Amino acid sequence: MKSLRAEAFGIALALVAAVLLIWKPWDSCNAPNEVCSFASAVAQQEGLLGYQASAGTVEHDALAKPELAVQLQFVLSDQLDAAQAGALAEQLAQQVQGKAAELRWARTELSLVAGTAEQMQGLDRKSYPLEVAESFAQDARNEQEKPVELGKTAAFAFSMHHLGAPEVRNYSATANSLEQFLVLGKSAAEQLSPAELAVRDSFISYSPGRPSDYSEIELIAEAVRSGRVQSVRIAGSGLEMTVHEMEPAGRAKDIQKWLDQHEALNRPMPYRLFSHDYSEILEGWVRGMKPDWLIPKPVDLPENIEAWPQDPAASMCAADDLQIMLGSPDAATGSRYMSVYAKNISAHACALRSYPQIDFLNEAGEPQQEVQLQPEPGIMLERVLIPAGQSAISTLEWNAMSTSLDPDQTVALRIRAAKAMASETLTPEYDGQPVSLDILDGATIAQSPWVQARDGWATAQDALKPSSPNAARP
Repeated sequence: MKSLRAEAFGIALALVAAVLLIWKPWDSCNAPNEVCSFASAVAQQEGLLGYQASAGTVEHDALAKPELAVQLQFVLSDQLDAAQAGALAEQLAQQVQGKAAELRWARTELSLVAGTAEQMQGLDRKSYPLEVAESFAQDARNEQEKPVELGKTAAFAFSMHHLGAPEVRNYSATANSLEQFLVLGKSAAEQLSPAELAVRDSFISYSPGRPSDYSEIELIAEAVRSGRVQSVRIAGSGLEMTVHEMEPAGRAKDIQKWLDQHEALNRPMPYRLFSHDYSEILEGWVRGMKPDWLIPKPVDLPENIEAWPQDPAASMCAADDLQIMLGSPDAATGSRYMSVYAKNISAHACALRSYPQIDFLNEAGEPQQEVQLQPEPGIMLERVLIPAGQSAISTLEWNAMSTSLDPDQTVALRIRAAKAMASETLTPEYDGQPVSLDILDGATIAQSPWVQARDGWATAQDALKPSSPNAARP
């Protein structure tokens, strides 16, 4: 009897499959005939279960003929393995791109879905556990703005789907548990995919914006299992964690010790720890490992500059030994630059080992409030011996600030070459005329220490004209 029942069940499944192949309840088209015919023909390929197509119009010019915007969705069999899905997706993308160019569709949205669909509440559409999508447009010359490359995306998505991820969207996948999060993360790292992973109904996520690294995903799991934090995420800015509301403040030091002593990751990872109300408690680098550009090093001199002779017995500069001068401000998109020079006007060499102390003054002569002068990372503070008649340089860099709502700009700088020295007040100039700087209250400025010279920055001899008012002591 059992064999007969099994045989009958198999026949029933075959009949259902045959009916679905003929009927294809997924198929629907609300678009011009040329779109429907194309979608229907494409959907006959092996591995595809059906399609949906729709179209609308795009008006770029009220006097021009409206152009067609097409939406195509193909249902893939979730029995495909990752490689098969990737190959099929690549083939579909090429077919759709070719037809879009041929029929001059203004914009095309292509999505590939798989799995058991659920009707979205209140909407005339269904949601699938797996979806990869891409859109592209044609320009005036009927050239596509970019190639559609869904092959790798689909292969990744199917690999996550077959590992049990309840929801996959392009390179984003959701896990049901921390254990599944680790499984998905290991697969993503093996594929070198820039995955975005999260654990459902929790504050655990991984979206580094670069190829996945399993050591970072394991670090997240360790933090969660410690029981000390309620949220953990790694994003482009690094590792961020929030402690539980009832967590004693002293436990933050335990977390810091754990991170500072943790096994080094494959790449430097900054971390920040926040209280339950999102106030920052502490920050650092896992294992203290910083990227090379943040490790202070002696400044590299330009190729045409010879290093000044060193004399350990030379005295430190006194205020009367130095003349402070400003270079002309410069700008690039979103960035501002200016140099400060210290000329040794004495008859002997003297040394500096410091950062210039600077107040940024508004028109009333008052310092801008809460300005942060931050040491430029990667440049070591060193003793620089300035020969008589030569000038050391310190560089300033800041982001452009909007002056439309706050016109209270910086019009002068009060500068001391070192903390113990008297200050001088200088006015920035450009082409011999006073100019203001878009340094306002709350500005952050990167500052180098005094150095002999810097690649890409003009020396005092090149930057300053003898006739400039700033080239002479007031």
